[in-house]
Amino acid sequence: MKRSHISPHRIAALTALAAGLLLLSGCATKLTQPITGYTCCNLRPDYGWVSSTNMLGGPIVPFGEPAVLDTMKRDRYLYGTIGSDYVSLRDDAARSKEDALRWARQIVVPADPKLTLASWSPEVQKAVYSAKVMVGMTRPQVLMALSYPSRNDTKDLNANTWRYWTVQEDEPVDVLFGADGTVTGFSGKPSAVRTVEFRR
Repeated sequence: MKRSHISPHRIAALTALAAGLLLLSGCATKLTQPITGYTCCNLRPDYGWVSSTNMLGGPIVPFGEPAVLDTMKRDRYLYGTIGSDYVSLRDDAARSKEDALRWARQIVVPADPKLTLASWSPEVQKAVYSAKVMVGMTRPQVLMALSYPSRNDTKDLNANTWRYWTVQEDEPVDVLFGADGTVTGFSGKPSAVRTVEFRR
């Protein structure tokens, strides 16, 4: 009989979700300055939350959607609207309120990213709209397509490897960057890589 395997990364995400649900009865505070703008990138809700863990797969909240975050709980959970939908966000790696707000300001940016996207090649635009990545894309292009990798796995965005996890496979996929800062390839289980790689 085949044993099911749940990665430590997935367990941590589910534990954070359970903790968040238990804390929802706590006091919420309105932010003195709401975070307003647009979604920076394609976001992946996980069990109804947009999370800094960023498990790839499932539904997508697209980049360029108007967003307003105006409420916070327990220095980690943020609430507001994206488009016309009420949303919940959590920073699983936050050690302080400032950490969570910093992450939220990465996710909700002042300028509409569609303006930047329009300056990229048609092929890159197709990849970003598909929430996938291809060889030759830059770090900003990968960010718009996949959002930020979890800080637990990718401490430095200047690193040559960004690690993402996939919901369906519960497996990691590494996006590899060359010295020029563009994607040179991918590393991981082939079926997991397929969830990330844009095929021309």
